[in-house]
Amino acid sequence: MNPTLSPLLYVRRNPGKAAPIATVIVLAVVLVASVVSIIHSVDLTIYTLYGYNKYLTGLTPRNSLEIPADQIAKFRKLPQAGPIYRTHSYQLFIKTIFGKMPFPVFGLTPQAMHLMMHRTGVSLAAGHLPTPGSAEAAISGDVARNLGVHIGSILLQPNSRDDYAPVPIKLVGILKGPCWVGLMDRSLPDKESPLTFSGYLAFAPNGTLAAQRALDNAIAHTADRTVVHVWRFAGLVRETRSALSNLYLILNIVITIIIFSIAFVCALLSNIYFTQRLPEVATLSAIGYTQGMLLRRTVGETTILCIVGWCAGVVVTIGLLIALSVFVLHPRGLLLDPVDPRAFMFTLPLPAIIVIFAVVTVGMRLKALDPVSIIERRG
Repeated sequence: MNPTLSPLLYVRRNPGKAAPIATVIVLAVVLVASVVSIIHSVDLTIYTLYGYNKYLTGLTPRNSLEIPADQIAKFRKLPQAGPIYRTHSYQLFIKTIFGKMPFPVFGLTPQAMHLMMHRTGVSLAAGHLPTPGSAEAAISGDVARNLGVHIGSILLQPNSRDDYAPVPIKLVGILKGPCWVGLMDRSLPDKESPLTFSGYLAFAPNGTLAAQRALDNAIAHTADRTVVHVWRFAGLVRETRSALSNLYLILNIVITIIIFSIAFVCALLSNIYFTQRLPEVATLSAIGYTQGMLLRRTVGETTILCIVGWCAGVVVTIGLLIALSVFVLHPRGLLLDPVDPRAFMFTLPLPAIIVIFAVVTVGMRLKALDPVSIIERRG
């Protein structure tokens, strides 16, 4: 390539003039990716909060305190079914970015408790599991941080508006793992809350997700929906996407406005720099460089600035979100993925649209360029 037309020439010799466009692109990437990451923390929170549903099928009664025995008998006979355990639960309310969400503390027998921990990949990090017959509970560490409690704290109590239980329940264990789980001994709610409904947790014979999905579908097709509500992970995903569809629609509109606004600003900056370089461009045109060659140089310069700005924006965004997650959100038990690939996919159209805007505006200026008159004025 002719060194005169090298797209690196102007950027290398005039970094102070090239920096504003790159800085605008960096800020645009940070803005778009940060907003998308924060919005996506909503479904990340839901899938973590109720992620245990991926490893089991939940069953609760409708218009009754118990699921009819004949329904449970039918479920146990399914070839896809493994252990099915009765559960009687209380619930907490977790603080999330978008408000409070209910979180169950499952009342289970010790055998069911250990199976649930095994299937969900949860283990004991501190303390001990609830003792049979005691008013004790164990919850995931993130949930404990979210609620601001620790081992020895009262987790549920009679005078709490949100975290209610008829007797004080002490936190005795902290769990760790990919899912948030709350556990206590089933005998406590059976004794203290006989007039609240109880449900069942159905597990596949083995711990594979394919086997659990097969059990989900089998129970969904077998259950009498008038008396049993079936909680499946597929239903959770569907309901989450449906509930957040309008939010994502608004997000797409906002990001589109941001992208085109930033592209317009960058096009204006390109025009300003082009005006400053008119004598250079006119001279090159006068000595035989065609408009196409000059336009390709502009495309190259803008593309380099966009690539550098986008890469720098990604690095700055990840650093900012990591700091936000570590120092602000994580101590409060809130979730954020600093390297969510979906967030950066939203920024990919930004460089392309900036290049298009710049090429169109500069191309129009080149088409109307009269190099002779410009050189004469300079003379």
